[in-house]
Amino acid sequence: MMDPTLDYISRYLLEEEIEELNINAHKDEAALQDIEKPFYEILGQKYPSTPNGQLVCSSQLESDLSSSSSLKSESSNNDTLVGSLPVMEFHKGIEEGMKFLPTINNLATDCKEKIISADPSEVKYENSAWYKLAEKDDFGMMSRPRSRKYSIGRDFDILEGRNSKISMVDSEEPVRDDVYDEVLLDHGDHRLKEEIWSLREALQLEASSGVRKEIQGDHELYTLLIHCSEAVAIYDQQRARELLNKIRIKSSPDGNGIQRLACVLADALEARLAGVGSEYFRRLIAKRVKFPYTYFLKGYHMFIRAVPLIRVYLCFSNRNILNVTRNARKVHVIDLGTKLGFQWPSLIQAISKREGGPPKLRITCIDLPEPGFHPAKRIENVGQRLREYARSFSVPFEYKGIASQWESIHIEELTINDDEVVIVSSLSGLSRVKDETFSMDSPRDRVLQLIRQIKPQIFIQAEPNRSYSSFFPTSFRQVLSTYAACYDLVDSTIPRKDKERKLLENVYFVPAIINSVACEGSDLKEKPETLKQWQRRNLRACFEQLPVNPDIVKECKNLVRDGYDNRYFVQEDDNWLLQGWKGRVLSGVTAWKPKLDEGC
Repeated sequence: MMDPTLDYISRYLLEEEIEELNINAHKDEAALQDIEKPFYEILGQKYPSTPNGQLVCSSQLESDLSSSSSLKSESSNNDTLVGSLPVMEFHKGIEEGMKFLPTINNLATDCKEKIISADPSEVKYENSAWYKLAEKDDFGMMSRPRSRKYSIGRDFDILEGRNSKISMVDSEEPVRDDVYDEVLLDHGDHRLKEEIWSLREALQLEASSGVRKEIQGDHELYTLLIHCSEAVAIYDQQRARELLNKIRIKSSPDGNGIQRLACVLADALEARLAGVGSEYFRRLIAKRVKFPYTYFLKGYHMFIRAVPLIRVYLCFSNRNILNVTRNARKVHVIDLGTKLGFQWPSLIQAISKREGGPPKLRITCIDLPEPGFHPAKRIENVGQRLREYARSFSVPFEYKGIASQWESIHIEELTINDDEVVIVSSLSGLSRVKDETFSMDSPRDRVLQLIRQIKPQIFIQAEPNRSYSSFFPTSFRQVLSTYAACYDLVDSTIPRKDKERKLLENVYFVPAIINSVACEGSDLKEKPETLKQWQRRNLRACFEQLPVNPDIVKECKNLVRDGYDNRYFVQEDDNWLLQGWKGRVLSGVTAWKPKLDEGC
Protein backbone atom coordinates (compact mmCIF):
# COMPACT_ATOMS: atom_id res chain seq x y z
CA MET A 1 0.00 0.00 0.00
CA MET A 2 1.38 3.42 -1.02
CA ASP A 3 1.49 6.17 1.61
CA PRO A 4 -0.92 9.00 0.69
CA THR A 5 1.80 11.60 1.29
CA LEU A 6 4.20 9.84 -1.05
CA ASP A 7 1.42 9.49 -3.59
CA TYR A 8 0.78 13.25 -3.40
CA ILE A 9 4.50 14.06 -3.80
CA SER A 10 4.72 11.70 -6.75
CA ARG A 11 1.78 13.33 -8.47
CA TYR A 12 3.12 16.83 -7.72
CA LEU A 13 6.50 15.99 -9.24
CA LEU A 14 4.79 14.43 -12.22
CA GLU A 15 2.83 17.64 -12.74
CA GLU A 16 6.10 19.59 -12.64
CA GLU A 17 7.59 17.38 -15.35
CA ILE A 18 4.53 17.73 -17.52
CA GLU A 19 4.49 21.51 -17.15
CA GLU A 20 8.16 21.62 -18.07
CA LEU A 21 7.40 19.57 -21.16
CA ASN A 22 4.63 21.94 -22.12
CA ILE A 23 7.05 24.88 -22.04
CA ASN A 24 9.64 23.08 -24.14
CA ALA A 25 7.01 22.14 -26.71
CA HIS A 26 7.50 25.50 -28.39
CA LYS A 27 11.19 24.74 -28.86
CA ASP A 28 11.30 21.15 -30.01
CA GLU A 29 8.11 19.26 -30.80
CA ALA A 30 9.88 16.08 -31.85
CA ALA A 31 11.83 15.92 -28.58
CA LEU A 32 8.62 16.28 -26.58
CA GLN A 33 7.03 13.37 -28.46
CA ASP A 34 10.05 11.17 -27.73
CA ILE A 35 9.72 11.97 -24.03
CA GLU A 36 5.97 11.38 -23.85
CA LYS A 37 5.90 8.02 -25.63
CA PRO A 38 7.63 6.05 -22.80
CA PHE A 39 4.94 7.21 -20.38
CA TYR A 40 2.25 5.68 -22.55
CA GLU A 41 4.28 2.47 -22.91
CA ILE A 42 4.56 2.22 -19.12
CA LEU A 43 0.79 2.58 -18.87
CA GLY A 44 0.27 -0.02 -21.57
CA GLN A 45 -1.50 2.46 -23.83
CA LYS A 46 -0.95 3.26 -27.48
CA TYR A 47 0.60 6.65 -28.13
CA PRO A 48 -2.09 8.82 -29.81
CA SER A 49 -1.56 9.88 -33.37
CA THR A 50 -0.65 13.51 -34.06
CA PRO A 51 -2.84 14.75 -36.90
CA ASN A 52 -1.47 17.70 -38.85
CA GLY A 53 1.75 17.45 -36.91
CA GLN A 54 0.21 18.78 -33.68
CA LEU A 55 1.42 17.66 -30.30
CA VAL A 56 -0.57 15.68 -27.79
CA CYS A 57 -1.87 18.03 -25.16
CA SER A 58 0.09 17.58 -21.96
CA SER A 59 -3.02 18.19 -19.89
CA GLN A 60 -4.58 15.15 -21.63
CA LEU A 61 -1.52 13.07 -20.70
CA GLU A 62 -1.75 14.35 -17.14
CA SER A 63 -5.41 13.35 -17.03
CA ASP A 64 -4.64 9.87 -18.39
CA LEU A 65 -1.87 9.36 -15.89
CA SER A 66 -4.06 10.59 -13.07
CA SER A 67 -6.98 8.34 -14.00
CA SER A 68 -4.71 5.31 -14.58
CA SER A 69 -2.94 5.77 -11.27
CA SER A 70 -6.29 6.16 -9.51
CA LEU A 71 -7.54 2.84 -10.96
CA LYS A 72 -4.41 1.01 -9.83
CA SER A 73 -4.77 2.51 -6.39
CA GLU A 74 -8.41 1.43 -6.25
CA SER A 75 -7.64 -2.13 -7.23
CA SER A 76 -4.73 -2.49 -4.81
CA ASN A 77 -6.39 -1.30 -1.65
CA ASN A 78 -9.56 0.54 -0.69
CA ASP A 79 -7.72 2.34 2.13
CA THR A 80 -5.32 3.86 -0.36
CA LEU A 81 -8.22 5.01 -2.52
CA VAL A 82 -9.81 6.73 0.45
CA GLY A 83 -6.50 8.37 1.37
CA SER A 84 -6.00 9.56 -2.23
CA LEU A 85 -9.41 11.17 -2.68
CA PRO A 86 -8.34 14.61 -1.39
CA VAL A 87 -5.31 14.50 -3.68
CA MET A 88 -7.49 13.55 -6.65
CA GLU A 89 -9.88 16.39 -5.89
CA PHE A 90 -6.92 18.77 -5.57
CA HIS A 91 -5.59 17.84 -9.01
CA LYS A 92 -9.04 17.92 -10.54
CA GLY A 93 -9.41 21.49 -9.28
CA ILE A 94 -6.06 22.45 -10.82
CA GLU A 95 -7.02 20.92 -14.15
CA GLU A 96 -10.34 22.78 -14.19
CA GLY A 97 -8.70 26.05 -13.17
CA MET A 98 -6.06 25.87 -15.90
CA LYS A 99 -8.78 25.88 -18.54
CA PHE A 100 -9.44 29.55 -17.69
CA LEU A 101 -5.80 30.66 -17.90
CA PRO A 102 -4.67 32.45 -21.10
CA THR A 103 -1.80 31.07 -23.15
CA ILE A 104 1.45 32.98 -23.50
CA ASN A 105 0.50 33.96 -27.06
CA ASN A 106 -2.72 35.49 -25.78
CA LEU A 107 -0.76 37.34 -23.12
CA ALA A 108 1.46 38.86 -25.77
CA THR A 109 -1.53 39.91 -27.84
CA ASP A 110 -3.34 41.41 -24.86
CA CYS A 111 -0.28 43.37 -23.80
CA LYS A 112 0.34 44.64 -27.28
CA GLU A 113 -3.22 45.86 -27.67
CA LYS A 114 -3.81 47.15 -24.16
CA ILE A 115 -0.65 47.89 -22.20
CA ILE A 116 1.26 49.47 -25.08
CA SER A 117 -1.47 52.03 -25.61
CA ALA A 118 -0.04 55.54 -25.86
CA ASP A 119 -2.70 56.57 -23.42
CA PRO A 120 -2.97 54.01 -20.59
CA SER A 121 -6.01 55.80 -19.24
CA GLU A 122 -8.00 54.39 -22.17
CA VAL A 123 -7.56 50.82 -20.93
CA LYS A 124 -10.82 49.39 -19.63
CA TYR A 125 -10.90 47.36 -16.45
CA GLU A 126 -12.55 44.18 -17.70
CA ASN A 127 -10.34 43.95 -20.80
CA SER A 128 -7.07 45.13 -19.30
CA ALA A 129 -4.04 42.96 -19.85
CA TRP A 130 -3.13 42.57 -16.19
CA TYR A 131 -6.67 41.43 -15.46
CA LYS A 132 -6.28 38.66 -18.05
CA LEU A 133 -2.83 37.82 -16.75
CA ALA A 134 -4.14 37.12 -13.29
CA GLU A 135 -5.98 34.04 -12.13
CA LYS A 136 -9.51 34.37 -10.82
CA ASP A 137 -10.86 32.73 -7.72
CA ASP A 138 -14.41 31.48 -7.19
CA PHE A 139 -15.59 35.05 -6.59
CA GLY A 140 -14.14 36.36 -9.85
CA MET A 141 -11.41 38.23 -7.97
CA MET A 142 -7.90 38.65 -9.26
CA SER A 143 -5.10 36.77 -7.58
CA ARG A 144 -1.35 36.60 -7.97
CA PRO A 145 -0.13 34.94 -11.17
CA ARG A 146 1.25 31.42 -10.89
CA SER A 147 4.97 31.27 -10.16
CA ARG A 148 5.96 27.70 -9.42
CA LYS A 149 8.30 26.52 -12.14
CA TYR A 150 8.42 29.76 -14.10
CA SER A 151 6.86 33.19 -13.87
CA ILE A 152 4.84 35.40 -16.15
CA GLY A 153 7.52 38.02 -15.67
CA ARG A 154 10.02 35.68 -17.33
CA ASP A 155 7.67 35.23 -20.27
CA PHE A 156 7.37 38.99 -20.57
CA ASP A 157 11.15 39.27 -20.65
CA ILE A 158 11.23 36.84 -23.59
CA LEU A 159 8.51 38.74 -25.42
CA GLU A 160 10.18 42.05 -24.61
CA GLY A 161 13.35 40.83 -26.28
CA ARG A 162 11.43 39.93 -29.43
CA ASN A 163 9.62 43.25 -29.60
CA SER A 164 12.80 45.23 -28.98
CA LYS A 165 14.03 44.22 -32.43
CA ILE A 166 11.93 47.03 -33.88
CA SER A 167 12.48 49.57 -31.14
CA MET A 168 15.05 51.63 -33.03
CA VAL A 169 14.04 55.18 -33.88
CA ASP A 170 13.58 55.87 -37.59
CA SER A 171 16.99 56.80 -38.96
CA GLU A 172 15.37 59.18 -41.49
CA GLU A 173 14.07 61.46 -38.75
CA PRO A 174 15.68 64.90 -39.10
CA VAL A 175 18.47 65.81 -36.70
CA ARG A 176 17.37 69.44 -36.81
CA ASP A 177 14.67 71.38 -38.59
CA ASP A 178 12.47 74.45 -38.16
CA VAL A 179 10.30 72.68 -35.57
CA TYR A 180 13.31 71.98 -33.34
CA ASP A 181 14.55 75.54 -33.74
CA GLU A 182 11.14 76.93 -32.88
CA VAL A 183 10.99 75.00 -29.61
CA LEU A 184 14.60 74.70 -28.41
CA LEU A 185 16.14 78.08 -29.25
CA ASP A 186 15.65 81.40 -27.48
CA HIS A 187 13.57 83.73 -29.70
CA GLY A 188 12.93 86.27 -26.97
CA ASP A 189 10.01 86.42 -24.59
CA HIS A 190 7.60 88.08 -27.02
CA ARG A 191 6.82 85.00 -29.12
CA LEU A 192 6.37 82.69 -26.14
CA LYS A 193 4.11 85.26 -24.46
CA GLU A 194 1.85 85.17 -27.50
CA GLU A 195 1.61 81.38 -27.29
CA ILE A 196 0.84 81.52 -23.56
CA TRP A 197 -1.89 84.13 -24.09
CA SER A 198 -3.40 82.04 -26.90
CA LEU A 199 -3.75 79.20 -24.41
CA ARG A 200 -5.47 81.55 -21.96
CA GLU A 201 -7.92 82.72 -24.61
CA ALA A 202 -8.76 79.11 -25.52
CA LEU A 203 -9.24 78.36 -21.83
CA GLN A 204 -11.65 81.27 -21.41
CA LEU A 205 -13.57 80.23 -24.50
CA GLU A 206 -13.91 76.70 -23.15
CA ALA A 207 -15.12 78.05 -19.80
CA SER A 208 -17.76 80.22 -21.46
CA SER A 209 -19.05 77.21 -23.41
CA GLY A 210 -19.81 75.37 -20.16
CA VAL A 211 -17.27 72.58 -20.66
CA ARG A 212 -15.41 73.47 -17.48
CA LYS A 213 -18.36 73.40 -15.09
CA GLU A 214 -17.37 72.57 -11.54
CA ILE A 215 -18.04 68.89 -10.90
CA GLN A 216 -19.10 67.68 -7.50
CA GLY A 217 -17.43 64.68 -5.97
CA ASP A 218 -13.72 65.43 -6.40
CA HIS A 219 -13.15 65.10 -2.66
CA GLU A 220 -14.93 61.75 -2.71
CA LEU A 221 -12.60 60.62 -5.51
CA TYR A 222 -9.59 61.44 -3.32
CA THR A 223 -11.08 59.35 -0.51
CA LEU A 224 -11.82 56.40 -2.82
CA LEU A 225 -8.26 56.42 -4.15
CA ILE A 226 -6.74 56.44 -0.66
CA HIS A 227 -9.01 53.65 0.57
CA CYS A 228 -8.26 51.62 -2.55
CA SER A 229 -4.51 51.94 -1.96
CA GLU A 230 -5.02 50.66 1.57
CA ALA A 231 -6.99 47.66 0.27
CA VAL A 232 -4.30 46.92 -2.32
CA ALA A 233 -1.60 47.15 0.36
CA ILE A 234 -3.20 44.34 2.39
CA TYR A 235 -4.27 42.47 -0.74
CA ASP A 236 -7.97 42.72 0.02
CA GLN A 237 -9.14 41.88 -3.48
CA GLN A 238 -12.87 42.13 -2.98
CA ARG A 239 -12.65 45.53 -1.33
CA ALA A 240 -10.11 46.80 -3.90
CA ARG A 241 -12.28 45.60 -6.80
CA GLU A 242 -15.34 47.40 -5.43
CA LEU A 243 -13.39 50.63 -4.95
CA LEU A 244 -11.79 50.42 -8.41
CA ASN A 245 -15.21 50.13 -10.01
CA LYS A 246 -16.41 53.21 -8.11
CA ILE A 247 -13.25 55.13 -9.10
CA ARG A 248 -13.72 54.30 -12.77
CA ILE A 249 -17.33 55.49 -12.68
CA LYS A 250 -16.31 58.87 -11.25
CA SER A 251 -13.10 59.36 -13.27
CA SER A 252 -12.69 60.41 -16.89
CA PRO A 253 -9.65 60.64 -19.22
CA ASP A 254 -11.10 63.91 -20.57
CA GLY A 255 -12.30 65.41 -17.28
CA ASN A 256 -10.68 67.78 -14.84
CA GLY A 257 -7.28 67.21 -13.25
CA ILE A 258 -8.22 64.78 -10.48
CA GLN A 259 -10.49 62.79 -12.81
CA ARG A 260 -7.67 62.29 -15.32
CA LEU A 261 -5.23 61.42 -12.56
CA ALA A 262 -7.71 58.90 -11.11
CA CYS A 263 -7.80 57.04 -14.44
CA VAL A 264 -4.03 56.58 -14.40
CA LEU A 265 -3.91 55.69 -10.70
CA ALA A 266 -6.72 53.13 -11.10
CA ASP A 267 -4.77 51.37 -13.86
CA ALA A 268 -1.62 51.40 -11.72
CA LEU A 269 -3.43 50.08 -8.62
CA GLU A 270 -5.06 47.34 -10.65
CA ALA A 271 -1.72 46.29 -12.11
CA ARG A 272 -0.15 46.17 -8.66
CA LEU A 273 -3.06 44.15 -7.31
CA ALA A 274 -2.69 41.62 -10.13
CA GLY A 275 1.07 41.39 -9.59
CA VAL A 276 1.99 42.55 -13.11
CA GLY A 277 2.92 46.18 -12.47
CA SER A 278 6.51 45.72 -13.63
CA GLU A 279 5.41 44.06 -16.87
CA TYR A 280 2.93 46.87 -17.52
CA PHE A 281 5.63 49.51 -16.99
CA ARG A 282 8.19 47.72 -19.17
CA ARG A 283 5.67 47.49 -21.99
CA LEU A 284 4.84 51.17 -21.65
CA ILE A 285 8.51 52.15 -21.84
CA ALA A 286 9.19 49.77 -24.74
CA LYS A 287 6.40 51.49 -26.66
CA ARG A 288 7.81 54.94 -25.90
CA VAL A 289 11.19 53.96 -27.35
CA LYS A 290 9.53 53.55 -30.75
CA PHE A 291 8.00 57.03 -30.74
CA PRO A 292 9.73 59.66 -32.91
CA TYR A 293 11.47 62.56 -31.24
CA THR A 294 8.81 64.92 -32.56
CA TYR A 295 6.31 63.19 -30.23
CA PHE A 296 8.35 64.24 -27.19
CA LEU A 297 9.17 67.61 -28.75
CA LYS A 298 5.46 68.45 -28.99
CA GLY A 299 4.97 67.42 -25.36
CA TYR A 300 7.96 69.53 -24.35
CA HIS A 301 6.65 72.52 -26.30
CA MET A 302 3.23 72.30 -24.67
CA PHE A 303 4.85 71.91 -21.24
CA ILE A 304 6.93 75.09 -21.48
CA ARG A 305 3.88 77.01 -22.77
CA ALA A 306 1.69 75.86 -19.89
CA VAL A 307 4.14 75.44 -17.00
CA PRO A 308 7.22 77.59 -16.28
CA LEU A 309 9.09 74.82 -14.43
CA ILE A 310 11.50 73.85 -17.24
CA ARG A 311 12.08 77.46 -18.28
CA VAL A 312 13.03 78.37 -14.70
CA TYR A 313 15.42 75.38 -14.59
CA LEU A 314 17.07 76.49 -17.85
CA CYS A 315 17.29 80.11 -16.76
CA PHE A 316 18.96 79.13 -13.47
CA SER A 317 21.31 76.61 -15.15
CA ASN A 318 22.39 78.72 -18.14
CA ARG A 319 22.92 81.90 -16.11
CA ASN A 320 25.10 80.09 -13.58
CA ILE A 321 27.13 78.36 -16.30
CA LEU A 322 27.67 81.63 -18.20
CA ASN A 323 28.75 83.39 -14.99
CA VAL A 324 31.26 80.68 -14.06
CA THR A 325 32.74 80.39 -17.58
CA ARG A 326 32.87 84.12 -18.36
CA ASN A 327 36.65 84.12 -18.99
CA ALA A 328 37.21 80.43 -19.76
CA ARG A 329 38.63 79.29 -23.10
CA LYS A 330 37.60 75.67 -22.62
CA VAL A 331 34.35 74.55 -21.02
CA HIS A 332 33.36 70.98 -20.18
CA VAL A 333 29.73 70.30 -19.21
CA ILE A 334 28.96 66.85 -17.76
CA ASP A 335 25.23 66.16 -17.93
CA LEU A 336 23.84 63.46 -15.64
CA GLY A 337 20.47 62.36 -16.98
CA THR A 338 20.47 63.86 -20.46
CA LYS A 339 17.17 62.35 -21.63
CA LEU A 340 16.59 64.06 -25.01
CA GLY A 341 19.12 66.87 -24.52
CA PHE A 342 16.56 69.61 -25.16
CA GLN A 343 18.23 71.91 -22.58
CA TRP A 344 21.55 72.39 -24.42
CA PRO A 345 20.77 74.13 -27.76
CA SER A 346 19.82 77.31 -25.88
CA LEU A 347 23.16 77.22 -23.98
CA ILE A 348 25.08 76.79 -27.25
CA GLN A 349 23.15 79.75 -28.65
CA ALA A 350 23.90 81.89 -25.58
CA ILE A 351 27.57 80.96 -25.36
CA SER A 352 28.06 81.85 -29.05
CA LYS A 353 27.22 85.48 -28.25
CA ARG A 354 29.95 85.84 -25.63
CA GLU A 355 32.13 88.90 -26.03
CA GLY A 356 35.51 87.94 -27.43
CA GLY A 357 34.19 84.80 -29.09
CA PRO A 358 32.85 81.49 -27.81
CA PRO A 359 35.05 79.02 -25.90
CA LYS A 360 35.64 75.44 -26.96
CA LEU A 361 32.66 73.54 -25.58
CA ARG A 362 32.68 69.89 -24.58
CA ILE A 363 29.49 68.18 -23.48
CA THR A 364 29.52 64.69 -21.98
CA CYS A 365 26.01 63.29 -21.74
CA ILE A 366 25.35 60.36 -19.41
CA ASP A 367 22.05 58.53 -19.23
CA LEU A 368 20.60 55.09 -18.66
CA PRO A 369 20.73 52.64 -21.60
CA GLU A 370 17.55 52.19 -23.62
CA PRO A 371 15.89 48.74 -23.88
CA GLY A 372 16.51 46.78 -27.06
CA PHE A 373 19.51 46.20 -29.29
CA HIS A 374 20.52 49.88 -29.46
CA PRO A 375 20.98 51.00 -25.84
CA ALA A 376 22.97 54.11 -26.80
CA LYS A 377 20.90 55.08 -29.87
CA ARG A 378 19.05 57.96 -28.21
CA ILE A 379 22.13 59.49 -26.63
CA GLU A 380 23.96 59.24 -29.98
CA ASN A 381 21.11 61.10 -31.67
CA VAL A 382 21.41 63.81 -29.02
CA GLY A 383 25.08 64.20 -29.97
CA GLN A 384 24.27 64.54 -33.67
CA ARG A 385 21.73 67.25 -32.94
CA LEU A 386 24.06 69.22 -30.64
CA ARG A 387 26.90 69.04 -33.18
CA GLU A 388 24.58 70.55 -35.78
CA TYR A 389 23.61 73.40 -33.47
CA ALA A 390 27.26 74.05 -32.52
CA ARG A 391 28.21 74.14 -36.20
CA SER A 392 25.43 76.59 -37.08
CA PHE A 393 26.45 78.93 -34.21
CA SER A 394 30.21 78.57 -34.92
CA VAL A 395 30.97 77.14 -31.49
CA PRO A 396 33.99 74.76 -31.31
CA PHE A 397 32.38 71.61 -30.06
CA GLU A 398 33.16 68.09 -28.85
CA TYR A 399 30.63 65.53 -27.70
CA LYS A 400 30.71 62.21 -25.88
CA GLY A 401 27.72 60.08 -24.95
CA ILE A 402 27.79 57.37 -22.29
CA ALA A 403 24.86 54.97 -21.84
CA SER A 404 25.40 53.48 -18.39
CA GLN A 405 24.20 53.40 -14.81
CA TRP A 406 25.45 56.61 -13.23
CA GLU A 407 26.98 54.93 -10.20
CA SER A 408 29.10 52.63 -12.39
CA ILE A 409 30.87 55.51 -14.18
CA HIS A 410 34.60 55.90 -13.47
CA ILE A 411 36.30 59.27 -13.64
CA GLU A 412 38.72 57.99 -16.31
CA GLU A 413 35.79 57.64 -18.74
CA LEU A 414 35.09 61.37 -18.53
CA THR A 415 38.57 62.53 -19.66
CA ILE A 416 38.86 65.58 -17.42
CA ASN A 417 41.52 68.06 -18.61
CA ASP A 418 43.30 70.48 -16.30
CA ASP A 419 42.77 73.49 -18.58
CA GLU A 420 38.97 73.12 -18.61
CA VAL A 421 36.29 74.77 -16.50
CA VAL A 422 34.11 71.81 -15.55
CA ILE A 423 30.40 72.02 -14.77
CA VAL A 424 28.25 69.10 -13.62
CA SER A 425 24.52 69.36 -14.26
CA SER A 426 21.66 67.11 -13.17
CA LEU A 427 18.34 68.70 -14.05
CA SER A 428 16.45 65.40 -14.37
CA GLY A 429 17.09 64.51 -10.74
CA LEU A 430 19.45 62.16 -8.91
CA SER A 431 16.33 60.47 -7.55
CA ARG A 432 16.64 58.10 -10.51
CA VAL A 433 19.77 56.63 -8.87
CA LYS A 434 19.10 53.76 -6.46
CA ASP A 435 19.40 54.48 -2.75
CA GLU A 436 20.53 52.62 0.38
CA THR A 437 17.70 50.08 0.22
CA PHE A 438 19.52 48.36 -2.65
CA SER A 439 23.07 48.46 -1.31
CA MET A 440 24.86 49.32 1.93
CA ASP A 441 27.29 51.24 -0.26
CA SER A 442 24.68 53.76 -1.43
CA PRO A 443 24.72 54.28 -5.24
CA ARG A 444 23.62 57.88 -4.66
CA ASP A 445 26.58 58.52 -2.40
CA ARG A 446 28.86 56.92 -5.00
CA VAL A 447 27.59 59.36 -7.64
CA LEU A 448 28.21 62.28 -5.28
CA GLN A 449 31.73 61.02 -4.61
CA LEU A 450 32.32 60.80 -8.36
CA ILE A 451 31.25 64.44 -8.69
CA ARG A 452 33.67 65.40 -5.89
CA GLN A 453 36.49 63.63 -7.77
CA ILE A 454 35.63 65.63 -10.89
CA LYS A 455 36.11 68.86 -8.86
CA PRO A 456 33.66 70.98 -10.87
CA GLN A 457 33.47 74.75 -10.56
CA ILE A 458 29.76 74.29 -9.97
CA PHE A 459 27.34 71.38 -9.60
CA ILE A 460 23.73 72.26 -10.54
CA GLN A 461 21.07 69.98 -9.08
CA ALA A 462 17.29 69.99 -9.55
CA GLU A 463 15.02 67.64 -7.61
CA PRO A 464 11.30 67.05 -7.04
CA ASN A 465 10.14 67.76 -3.52
CA ARG A 466 8.58 64.41 -2.68
CA SER A 467 9.56 61.54 -0.39
CA TYR A 468 9.26 57.78 -0.72
CA SER A 469 8.05 55.34 1.92
CA SER A 470 8.36 51.56 1.96
CA PHE A 471 4.83 51.53 3.46
CA PHE A 472 2.71 51.61 0.31
CA PRO A 473 -0.30 53.67 1.53
CA THR A 474 2.04 56.44 2.71
CA SER A 475 3.98 56.40 -0.55
CA PHE A 476 0.71 56.42 -2.52
CA ARG A 477 -0.51 59.50 -0.63
CA GLN A 478 2.71 61.29 -1.61
CA VAL A 479 2.19 60.39 -5.27
CA LEU A 480 -1.47 61.42 -5.12
CA SER A 481 -0.72 64.75 -3.46
CA THR A 482 2.14 65.66 -5.82
CA TYR A 483 0.49 64.70 -9.08
CA ALA A 484 -2.90 66.08 -8.06
CA ALA A 485 -1.15 69.47 -7.90
CA CYS A 486 0.53 68.82 -11.28
CA TYR A 487 -2.72 67.82 -12.99
CA ASP A 488 -4.55 70.76 -11.41
CA LEU A 489 -1.83 73.10 -12.68
CA VAL A 490 -2.19 71.75 -16.21
CA ASP A 491 -5.99 71.86 -15.97
CA SER A 492 -5.78 75.54 -15.00
CA THR A 493 -3.67 76.44 -18.04
CA ILE A 494 -4.65 74.11 -20.94
CA PRO A 495 -8.11 73.44 -22.38
CA ARG A 496 -9.40 69.96 -21.61
CA LYS A 497 -10.10 69.15 -25.25
CA ASP A 498 -6.61 70.13 -26.41
CA LYS A 499 -5.03 67.03 -28.01
CA GLU A 500 -1.51 68.06 -27.00
CA ARG A 501 -2.57 68.18 -23.36
CA LYS A 502 -2.97 64.42 -23.27
CA LEU A 503 0.39 64.09 -25.03
CA LEU A 504 1.99 66.26 -22.34
CA GLU A 505 0.47 64.13 -19.58
CA ASN A 506 1.63 60.90 -21.26
CA VAL A 507 5.18 62.20 -21.69
CA TYR A 508 5.76 63.81 -18.28
CA PHE A 509 3.32 62.29 -15.79
CA VAL A 510 1.96 58.86 -16.71
CA PRO A 511 5.20 56.76 -16.77
CA ALA A 512 6.35 58.15 -13.42
CA ILE A 513 2.95 57.54 -11.83
CA ILE A 514 2.70 53.98 -13.18
CA ASN A 515 6.19 53.14 -11.94
CA SER A 516 5.70 54.71 -8.50
CA VAL A 517 2.36 52.96 -7.85
CA ALA A 518 2.39 49.70 -9.82
CA CYS A 519 6.03 48.67 -9.29
CA GLU A 520 7.94 47.76 -6.17
CA GLY A 521 11.42 46.71 -5.08
CA SER A 522 14.18 46.87 -7.68
CA ASP A 523 11.66 47.73 -10.42
CA LEU A 524 11.12 51.20 -8.96
CA LYS A 525 12.93 53.67 -11.21
CA GLU A 526 12.75 56.55 -8.79
CA LYS A 527 12.81 56.89 -5.02
CA PRO A 528 12.59 60.62 -4.43
CA GLU A 529 13.75 62.50 -1.38
CA THR A 530 12.64 65.86 -0.09
CA LEU A 531 14.84 68.88 -0.71
CA LYS A 532 15.84 68.88 2.98
CA GLN A 533 16.93 65.24 2.71
CA TRP A 534 19.03 66.01 -0.36
CA GLN A 535 20.56 68.97 1.41
CA ARG A 536 21.66 66.78 4.35
CA ARG A 537 23.00 64.07 2.00
CA ASN A 538 25.08 66.51 -0.03
CA LEU A 539 26.47 68.21 3.07
CA ARG A 540 27.54 64.80 4.44
CA ALA A 541 29.27 64.16 1.09
CA CYS A 542 31.37 67.30 1.64
CA PHE A 543 29.60 69.70 -0.69
CA GLU A 544 29.12 73.38 0.01
CA GLN A 545 25.79 74.88 -1.02
CA LEU A 546 26.16 78.15 -2.93
CA PRO A 547 23.81 81.09 -2.36
CA VAL A 548 21.33 81.85 -5.12
CA ASN A 549 22.26 84.88 -7.19
CA PRO A 550 19.61 87.59 -6.53
CA ASP A 551 19.69 88.67 -10.18
CA ILE A 552 18.82 85.11 -11.26
CA VAL A 553 15.95 85.01 -8.75
CA LYS A 554 14.60 88.29 -10.11
CA GLU A 555 14.88 87.10 -13.72
CA CYS A 556 13.06 83.83 -12.93
CA LYS A 557 10.26 85.65 -11.09
CA ASN A 558 9.81 88.04 -14.02
CA LEU A 559 9.69 85.06 -16.35
CA VAL A 560 6.84 83.51 -14.37
CA ARG A 561 5.03 86.80 -13.91
CA ASP A 562 4.90 87.49 -17.66
CA GLY A 563 1.99 85.35 -18.81
CA TYR A 564 1.78 82.38 -16.45
CA ASP A 565 -0.89 81.82 -13.82
CA ASN A 566 -0.24 83.99 -10.75
CA ARG A 567 -0.90 81.00 -8.46
CA TYR A 568 2.42 79.52 -9.62
CA PHE A 569 5.26 80.81 -7.47
CA VAL A 570 9.05 81.04 -7.53
CA GLN A 571 10.96 81.95 -4.40
CA GLU A 572 14.37 81.52 -2.77
CA ASP A 573 14.62 79.69 0.53
CA ASP A 574 17.67 78.24 2.28
CA ASN A 575 19.77 78.48 -0.92
CA TRP A 576 17.15 76.63 -3.00
CA LEU A 577 15.19 78.24 -5.80
CA LEU A 578 11.75 76.76 -5.15
CA GLN A 579 8.82 76.33 -7.55
CA GLY A 580 5.29 75.41 -6.62
CA TRP A 581 1.56 75.67 -7.17
CA LYS A 582 -1.06 77.01 -4.78
CA GLY A 583 1.34 77.01 -1.84
CA ARG A 584 2.72 73.49 -2.41
CA VAL A 585 6.45 73.27 -3.24
CA LEU A 586 6.83 70.94 -6.24
CA SER A 587 10.56 71.17 -6.93
CA GLY A 588 13.77 73.02 -6.25
CA VAL A 589 17.06 73.77 -7.96
CA THR A 590 20.35 74.75 -6.34
CA ALA A 591 24.09 74.96 -6.93
CA TRP A 592 26.90 73.20 -5.05
CA LYS A 593 30.67 73.24 -4.94
CA PRO A 594 32.78 70.38 -3.54
CA LYS A 595 34.80 71.11 -0.43
CA LEU A 596 38.48 70.43 -0.93
CA ASP A 597 39.33 70.22 2.79
CA GLU A 598 41.53 67.33 3.83
CA GLY A 599 38.98 66.27 6.42
CA CYS A 600 36.39 65.46 3.74
